[in-house]
Amino acid sequence: MARTTILPTDPNKRKAWASTVAQDSAKEQYYSRLTGEEGSYSAIVKKTDTEKGATDEIVTALVAKLRGKPVIEGEKLEGREFKLQHASHTMRINEFRHGVNIGARIEQSRVGFNLRKQGREKLTDYIKELYEETICCALAGARGVGDEVHHLATDYAGYPNALRAPDAAHLFVGTAGDKAKATLVAGDKLSLATVNKLRTKAKKMLGGQPDKAVKMSPITMGGKKGFVLAVCPEGMQDIRDDSGAQGWFEAQKALVNNIGKDAELFKGGAGWFNGVMVDELETCVKFTDYGAGSNVPAARAHFLGANAGCVAHGTKGMADGMTVSLDEDTADRKHDAILFFEMIFGADKTAYNGMDYGQITVDHAFTAAV
Repeated sequence: MARTTILPTDPNKRKAWASTVAQDSAKEQYYSRLTGEEGSYSAIVKKTDTEKGATDEIVTALVAKLRGKPVIEGEKLEGREFKLQHASHTMRINEFRHGVNIGARIEQSRVGFNLRKQGREKLTDYIKELYEETICCALAGARGVGDEVHHLATDYAGYPNALRAPDAAHLFVGTAGDKAKATLVAGDKLSLATVNKLRTKAKKMLGGQPDKAVKMSPITMGGKKGFVLAVCPEGMQDIRDDSGAQGWFEAQKALVNNIGKDAELFKGGAGWFNGVMVDELETCVKFTDYGAGSNVPAARAHFLGANAGCVAHGTKGMADGMTVSLDEDTADRKHDAILFFEMIFGADKTAYNGMDYGQITVDHAFTAAV
C-alpha cells in the first residue's frame, strides 16, 4: 500500500506551522484580548485594509461628537445643520524579520530533544514579545529605559511609525495628576485615588473642535463596558498596598460580580474599581530622569478607552497569505538548518487633531522591586 508522506518542504506544512505560530503568539499577547475589528469599541483596532491590497499606508477616520445649541421655534434650520468633524489618522506598516540557526544534523544527534521544535517555540516567543513591545512603545510614545523592553534598543524611535509623546491634555503625572516631570517625587505612586481621578478626567473630556480633547469612550466587548488601567508590576504592587488585603479582595470580588470572570475583555484582570479594570502589564516603559534632580525613577501606565491604538498586518504577497510567514532554509551547502520568519506589521496610537484619542498617559513613581 502506498504511504502518504509530508516532506519538510511541503507548502501545507509551512502554512500549518505559520498558522500555529501566529495563533500561539497571539494567545500570549497582553493586547490580543483588547483588540477588535474596526468600528468596535476595542482598545486596539485591527485595520484590515492592507490585507486586501498592495499598500503600506492605512488611514483611519476619527469623528468628534456633535456640539452646539439646538434650533428652537421661530429659527430656521437650513444652513445651520451640524457638520461632522473628522480627523484622519495615518499609520504605516513595514517588514520585520529574524531567524534562528539550529545547527547541523550532528548537533541534533548529540542532544535528547528536538532542536527544530525548540527553535519554533523560541521564534513564537520572540514574535509575541516583539509585537507586544512595539504596541507598548507606540502607546507610550517612548522607549524609555530598562529590561522590560528588551528587543528594541534604548535609541528606538519607532518603526515604521515614529513615536509620539503624549499631549498635555492627555498626560497625568503623579498620584493626583497635579505634578510635572520636574516636580515628581518618590512618593507620587499609584493609589486608588489615582484610579478614581483618571476616570473623572476621562469623563470630563467633552470633545469637539478645535482644541478640546475628544470624549473618551469606555471599551466594550462581549456586552461589558469599562476603562482599563494597564500598569507595571511595581505599580500594581503600590495599588494593592494602598487598598490593603481586604480592599484588594473586594476589588477582585467586584471584578467577578460586576463584569463576570468569563467576560472576554476582562480575562486576567486584577481588580475592579469604579468602572476601571486595573491590570498588570509586564512589558512597560520606565524612566530614570524625573524629579527636580532628574534622578527619580518613574514608570508609564496606560489608561485606555476605546480606539486608543491601531495595528495592521500586510499579507498580500506574503507566503501562504499569512500574517506571519515562516519557513526553513539551509546554509553552508545544506549543513546548517535555519528557521526564519517575516512579518509585515505596524502599530500606532490614534490621534485627533494632534491630540491622543482614546488614552490618558500616566507617569508615576513606584516602589522598587526587591
